[in-house]
Amino acid sequence: MKDKLKNPNIYYIVVPALAGIWALLAGFVFYPGSVKAWQEDAKPVYTESQEWMLKLIELQPERLQFLNKQGKDGEFDFGQSIDVLTQLFQIPTSKYTSSVRKPVSRGGKKSRTATMAMKELDIETTGRFLSAMLAISPDLKCDIVSIDKAKTGKDNWNVDITLTYIY
Repeated sequence: MKDKLKNPNIYYIVVPALAGIWALLAGFVFYPGSVKAWQEDAKPVYTESQEWMLKLIELQPERLQFLNKQGKDGEFDFGQSIDVLTQLFQIPTSKYTSSVRKPVSRGGKKSRTATMAMKELDIETTGRFLSAMLAISPDLKCDIVSIDKAKTGKDNWNVDITLTYIY
């Protein structure tokens, strides 16, 4: 077997032939199959979701912009949002700490940063919490997520999150 691998014909003839066969298969079999699967399965779901989004925009256009009742941009309340979401996802107060920094002005815009440290949470709850937090406002961005394995169990993680709100 080792003698066959030392034969240069394998590298000059067999490998390029296999690459050519792969390219032909990709061009004439795999790509048309993926296009057909898109047309049959994914495209109807995509067009239906587009229709629902357009209806939502027609019925509630104010969802596109986060404005206070006073008619001006407002500060995002990190504390209230964190409290509501931790209760929703049943994260006890003993398992997280949060701190919110004062607003900082940069380039004519203000930004506010919050950090949150969560201890011994399963990864699903952490992901759902972070996803819900980012869905609250389109101007809220997640800058840093640090995940470390906790020593207490199989699916226990220590998570540090840094969020920034620019308004």
